Amino acid sequence: MNAIEVRGLTKSFGIKEVLREVNLTVEQGEIFGFLGRNGAGKSTLIQILTGITQASAGTVSLLGEPADRLDAIKRRIGVMPDTSNLYHEMTARAFLEYMAGLSEVRVSKSEILELLGRVGLSGTERQKIGSFSFGMKKKISIAQALVGNPELLFLDEPTSGLDPESAIDIQRLLFALKADGKTIFLTSHNLNEIEKICDRVAIMAEGRIVRCGTVASLQEAIGQEVQIRIRTVPQLELLHLPNTIQELSQTDEYTRLNLPTEEDIPELLVMLAKQDIKVYEVHIERQSLEEIFLAV
Repeated sequence: MNAIEVRGLTKSFGIKEVLREVNLTVEQGEIFGFLGRNGAGKSTLIQILTGITQASAGTVSLLGEPADRLDAIKRRIGVMPDTSNLYHEMTARAFLEYMAGLSEVRVSKSEILELLGRVGLSGTERQKIGSFSFGMKKKISIAQALVGNPELLFLDEPTSGLDPESAIDIQRLLFALKADGKTIFLTSHNLNEIEKICDRVAIMAEGRIVRCGTVASLQEAIGQEVQIRIRTVPQLELLHLPNTIQELSQTDEYTRLNLPTEEDIPELLVMLAKQDIKVYEVHIERQSLEEIFLAV
């Protein structure tokens, strides 16, 4: 069973079509990164997935249940709220207990304290949320999503605004949740973080999913650059190098060659070894997730 299945999803506001035949599958137990520029339709899709709004057409299922039965599985889903929607006059403990009640989840004091500890807020249970720093508000938002030990989590920018140490702590928490079998649907503008922690990534543009897969598969689809630096020898063109290999630059000491794929490396190394030509460097340059995203 997949955690999320979206088929032929469209959403229109008047004559404006915001989502266009969106198809998406999120597997159980994976950390799934969801990216898109402002206006791409990303927020609208998340609102449909979390029951805030309804699609114009298409189907959505969460944890094997159709979206119109969201009430039946709401205890199994955790959603991280925007920090502006927190109840600033409540203490951390009272807030989590209140949100648990809204979800019809029973939690004990010890469970609340443990949850605060997991997100790095130990000892804050009696503090009012209004006195929290921005980073602390991020953490209490994550804690709210974890109330009741849900199976599917929707986390929006969970490490934004956190200092590096706290961000690493949250990343470790996400890995621990994944190890527990949780599915995490993650949005973030930190593309390096997405590349580091997500099993798969989807990129939305103009209301459609235009890229989806592992970062490695997206890199492979776009291509890569393979360079080899060798000792320059006279009349290098007489070495009968394959036609697909290009000479990028040459000095008196070194020559830099460009290969179409890394699969060509072994054959070229054997050929160079037979000619007694020394290889000083083999460099494979793949596009980063940021470069892939900006190219969409």
